Order: sequence, then structure tokens, then C-alpha cells
Amino acid sequence: MNLFLLLQIITKVFVYSYSGLILIYLILRLIFWDKFWLIALIGNFIPLILFPILILPLLAFLIIKNQRFLIVLSIACMLLIGWLHTQYFSPQTISAANTQSLKIFSLNNSWHKTETKTLVEIIKREKPDIVFLQEITRNHITKSFPKLKAEYPDQTSDDIKGYRAAILSRYPIEFQENLHLAGHSEVQQRALIKIKQELIVIYNIQTISPWIRPRKILPFLTIPVYEFDERSLEIQDLIERLKKESLPVIVAGDFNMSEQSQDYYYLRQVLIDSFRVSGMGFGLTWPAGWHLDFLIPNSTWKLDYPLFRIDYIWYSNHWVSKSAEVLSTTGSDHLPLVAELVLSK
Repeated sequence: MNLFLLLQIITKVFVYSYSGLILIYLILRLIFWDKFWLIALIGNFIPLILFPILILPLLAFLIIKNQRFLIVLSIACMLLIGWLHTQYFSPQTISAANTQSLKIFSLNNSWHKTETKTLVEIIKREKPDIVFLQEITRNHITKSFPKLKAEYPDQTSDDIKGYRAAILSRYPIEFQENLHLAGHSEVQQRALIKIKQELIVIYNIQTISPWIRPRKILPFLTIPVYEFDERSLEIQDLIERLKKESLPVIVAGDFNMSEQSQDYYYLRQVLIDSFRVSGMGFGLTWPAGWHLDFLIPNSTWKLDYPLFRIDYIWYSNHWVSKSAEVLSTTGSDHLPLVAELVLSK
């Protein structure tokens, strides 16, 4: 068989199969969204799984040589480029030069993966006004926090073994309470902070992580299924609490959801995503630095670039976002976030 003909057949199979699968996904997403677990799982990989669309017109022109298909793929490519630019590379700018901003820092420490010294160093370097921490250890509380006491005199942790979260603040913490969203064991925090005689409400959040678990769908058939019901219940509980707040609100932490999820959509009805407003790029935060020996035995490779965006800094419409950024690794498998917010009303 002619080599070019073989290449053409292989390319056609790839292009037609990929295009068909993406089309099926988009249709099912419109119909079911997260009600169908497979669609919810695939949505976590958006926009990564859409990138092949960028090379399809080239394949259609050079190898498949189908003019009509080339036109269709070119239109799809232009639509994707326009969507990527609008969604990820068009940060808004605000005129707030003479207005004092509030700098927020959020990090899931991933327990012992963030060393106590590293945590102190990054906080002192970034100089945030309020620090949101998840998955901290007793060592962080006893070794890191005392070294930050001068800059952050108000410090509060949940102090519940195994579910540690903490808030550090330059400003007085007037009130703090532990939450158990949806009645689950995971601990979140709510606090009132006084900034120049004005109270604001903050929530330090970590939700239960989705997972792939075996599910018996027939007496003789068990399949792996993506389960995220517990997280969804926590998000709904959080939304109901937020609807009752009248003060300016900031919510930050590890939400264990992608921005393509239905839970993200629901949360965005009551809060504003700082990175999506004033950040540049995809804002991926997890998993950072994973060693791949669990996939490839004896491998020394590690995942240097995260694949998903699951950590967020949100705010109510009392604020505007001046800037937002994902920082470099601290050793945790989550990357830290910072955002500068300005109180507008």
C-alpha cells in the first residue's frame, strides 16, 4: 500500500473519530451536563481535550484533502481560538490606583508536603493581608505561625485533628466559627474581620474530593464511576449560606471542582471568580509535582505542570478584582493563589 494512502487513512480515522466524539460530548453536555457522570468527568479536561482542534484544519488541508471538511474544521478552529482568547486571555483592568487593595493568599498545603520554612517564606514574600490555608499540620501551627505572629497577630485554626484549616490576618478577627458543610466531616471556616471599622465576611473552604469508585450497575457488571455528590451537597450548602450574607464576602480555598462543572456554574451565580476576571491564562493549580511512579513503575518522572483548576478566590459584588495570579510551587501538589481586591461599595 502507498505510504501516503496509509497515512491518509490513519489521519481520516483520527480526525473523523475525534470530531465525532467532541460533537457527541457537546450535545450530551447541553442535555445532561453533570447529571451524567461521564460528561462531568470529561468536563474536567476542558480546554485540554479541545486543543487538537487547532491542528485539524492543517491535517484536512495537507492529508485528507477534503475542501468542505477543511472549511468546517477551519470555522471550528476559529471559534475555539475566539473562545480561548475571551475566556482565558482577556483579563479585565480596573482603575484603582488611588484605592487601597486587600491582598488575599490561599494555599492547600497538602499536609507535610509544604515545609514549615517554605510556608513562612512564601507568606513573607507575598505580604498578603489575609491568608487562607487548608490541610495544615500541627507543625505548621507550632513552627510556622509563631514566626508570622508579628505580621499576622490574628490567627485562627479549626483545631480539629485531621481536618486542619487556618486563617491568618493583619486585621482583627472579630468572630470565627467552624463549619461542616452539608453535615460532612470536612471542616471549613467562617470569620468576621474588621478592616478600618468595616466588617467583612470570609470563608475558608475545602470540599470533599470527587473520586472514581466501582459501582454495580447490573448483578454481573461493576464499572468505575465518577462520584462527586458529596462535593455538590457542600457547594449547595455554601451557596445557601452566602445568600444570607449582607456584608462584603471573600471565599477562598480548595473547591475540588473544575470551572466546567455545574457546581462552578451554581457558585458563580452568587460570587465572582477573581482569576477569571483579572488573571491571565488557564490558572491550573493541581496536581503539581506528582511523581508518576504510580502509573509507570520505577519511573523518576513527575508532573511539572498541573492539569486542573480546582483552587479559587471568590468575592461578592461589593468588591472588584485588581489582579489574580497562580504562584510557583511550595512543595504541595496544589499551587498557591493570590488576588488583590478593592472594596467598591
